[in-house]
Amino acid sequence: MMMWKENISAVVELLSKVRFTILFVGLLACALAGGAIVSVVAWHAYAPLPYANDEQLVWLRGSMVDQTGNRVMDNALSNVAAQYIADHDSALSLAAPVYYGDALYLDHARQPKLNMTYTTPEFFTLFGQPLIQGRYFEGPQPDGTVRHEAVISECFAERYMPQVLQHSDKSVYSLQLDQQTFHVVGVVACSKTEPQLYLPNRVSDVYVAFNHVIDGQAMAQEHISVRYNTFVVGRTVEQLNRPVVTADITGHLNTEFRAGLVAHGSTVNNQLRFNYIPLHQKLKGSLQESSTWLLLCAVAFLFITLINLLMFYLLDIKTQHAQLVLKATLGAPLATLRTAHYWQLGVMFSLAAICAILLAELGVFAIAQFGQKNIAHIDWLQLNTIHYLLVMGFSWILAWCFAVFGFRQLSFDSLYQSLQAAGKGQAKQLPHWLSVGVLVAQLCIGLIVLCIGIWSANYFGSKMRMSSGIEPQDTIFVVRHQMSWDRDEAAMAARKQMYLSNVQALSAHPKVSAVALASLNPLDTSYLAQISKSPDNDKQVTMHSQLVGEGYFSLLGLRFLAGQTFTQAETDTRQSVIINQAAAKLLGVNVGDVGKHLYGRGEQPVKLLGIVEDIYSYAEGAPATVYYPHDFYEGNMVVKFMPNQSMSKYELTQILQQHVNTQSIREVHDLALHLSNLNQSAVLSFYSGIGLSFLMIMQVLVGLYGLLANLALVQQPVLLIKQQVGATRWQLILEQMRTRLRHFLCALLIATCVTLGLASILPMVTLALFYSYAFSAFIVFIALFTIDFYHLKGQLKKY
Repeated sequence: MMMWKENISAVVELLSKVRFTILFVGLLACALAGGAIVSVVAWHAYAPLPYANDEQLVWLRGSMVDQTGNRVMDNALSNVAAQYIADHDSALSLAAPVYYGDALYLDHARQPKLNMTYTTPEFFTLFGQPLIQGRYFEGPQPDGTVRHEAVISECFAERYMPQVLQHSDKSVYSLQLDQQTFHVVGVVACSKTEPQLYLPNRVSDVYVAFNHVIDGQAMAQEHISVRYNTFVVGRTVEQLNRPVVTADITGHLNTEFRAGLVAHGSTVNNQLRFNYIPLHQKLKGSLQESSTWLLLCAVAFLFITLINLLMFYLLDIKTQHAQLVLKATLGAPLATLRTAHYWQLGVMFSLAAICAILLAELGVFAIAQFGQKNIAHIDWLQLNTIHYLLVMGFSWILAWCFAVFGFRQLSFDSLYQSLQAAGKGQAKQLPHWLSVGVLVAQLCIGLIVLCIGIWSANYFGSKMRMSSGIEPQDTIFVVRHQMSWDRDEAAMAARKQMYLSNVQALSAHPKVSAVALASLNPLDTSYLAQISKSPDNDKQVTMHSQLVGEGYFSLLGLRFLAGQTFTQAETDTRQSVIINQAAAKLLGVNVGDVGKHLYGRGEQPVKLLGIVEDIYSYAEGAPATVYYPHDFYEGNMVVKFMPNQSMSKYELTQILQQHVNTQSIREVHDLALHLSNLNQSAVLSFYSGIGLSFLMIMQVLVGLYGLLANLALVQQPVLLIKQQVGATRWQLILEQMRTRLRHFLCALLIATCVTLGLASILPMVTLALFYSYAFSAFIVFIALFTIDFYHLKGQLKKY
């Protein structure tokens, strides 16, 4: 009974020292949570893929090289090459070509854009995607025709075609995707195991036969149309670990590729190369590269936290020394006191483990949310019961180690002497060299981490505050569903008339403020152009390009530094360009050159009509861009609404169909949201840097508080003797401050060397890093001497 009373009393005592308990539990919980998250990420990076014989799965990497063998293009794989390799490479026991695209579901009132996967039935076998209804689509017929059959996902069926799941009879269902109608022949189960080879199509809605993306009437064009969203995945035969594409296959495809170039009048003499890479590397390669460093950082972070908390804990247990000695003097067995202390630490560490589990769950959820667009299969990341048990078990081991080490610092050999000495610095202490070493290490860590934290806050904060150059609020970019891509005069004239009528219809709507034609999203950098200041092809500079209509710049709020915007005359002649600041700098052009000629592809002269501000985002920077008058080949539009107004894709479609009822809208982009997404990494880096720096500084402060208090306890008897023989309080304090100054200068020297190393790696941030380092040195200096003065003042008597 006495033991249980002592155990309960020790646990309740935690409530009487709230500051110590909250700081200890909070810092330990953050360290345990960080360790749990990073360990789960590291396991995820190297864990086996959830597929049969996953170590034999590979994907095909195509590249294009020039005459000297230098790579000029990655992901150089055409659809016809993918199909040929999948059909003819005997090194693969099972193979499937895959092309990821999208299409509008025109049968639906809202006409949603669907993720399309063009492949073969072998794809479902490779990745274990079971049918829950029907069958797979069929391949090409003997005569070469391909049936218009589709397999839909269960998730898509639940959202848009629930009747397919409700009636599993022989009813025939179809769906119109763009200009093609497909009959639904099967439904595959929703599964997270579908490989995310192409992140924009993380989840497929509809699967159709791969042959639908190959134009058999234009094979020359197909062979030279290399794509970034075409893949070949397969399983190797057992005896081959890393197969290579045979020379016969490579030679055949290069012959066809060269013939296609010749047919289109190109003199380029490039060649294609193919090699197989493990699928695990494709899906998790980037995560594997960073997981090792993350794991090392997490171990260092946990180690630093434990050292700091140990210093803090030793101060606490030494303040309990007198109480424990008194209890032992009154007859309490040491085993009972030791067990009660184990219970006290066990409860505190268990509470930290519970908080760590909650923090880790939040961290995993945040990683899955923010990382799904950039990291394949990050949705596989999750904490299980085994992780909870490991965190709790590890915390109990730490509690036992702390308790054993802490009790060894207390002396119970002579109870009378211990009672006299408790709290006077005469208990067992850490070796002086170890205490000084830990102090210098803590100061170094504090200096470096605070420096990096201040620099990152300043750097990313300045990026967040940087103007985008445009006014994205209440502005959208409308991507039309275009069915005709002919370039003959009649087709171009018809499209021009349709686009002008669309602009007129939208401009007449009371919610709309302005409309302008644009080939691409203002934040898109897909199109390239070559231009130079002189008529010399060797001096031409490649930069991003954009085709825009009248009123484009005023709609976005892009300010002209010189010159003017396009008018109807420039649009008709298409003999002028506008460039932004970055392009002007790249070309060596200034405002005095407005009105002069630049030279495009083929040395064609074009008049420089004006220079506008850059459009900036953190992800893309401020790319050099040349703006051309719109040629009416693509009919996409930028729409500016009245303040606080908006329209859905369905509403916009209804307006456009009032003039031409066959029109559709492929997708709508909110520019403010798009810009926010591009700046998201800067925002996350800013707050992550601030949070991590704050956490590390809190740890260093807690560690310094505990360590300096312990050093003050050790030095108290000597200081009191000096005080009794005539030394004043201020003389003793100044003497100790000089000692601390030597420790600080030693730490400053080490931290300076590390910071100079960082500056040599990142020379562009040297000045900002210097200011951050100077400020962090000032903060750490103040913290060190304030804490030390506080402890010394409390240990010395007033005379």
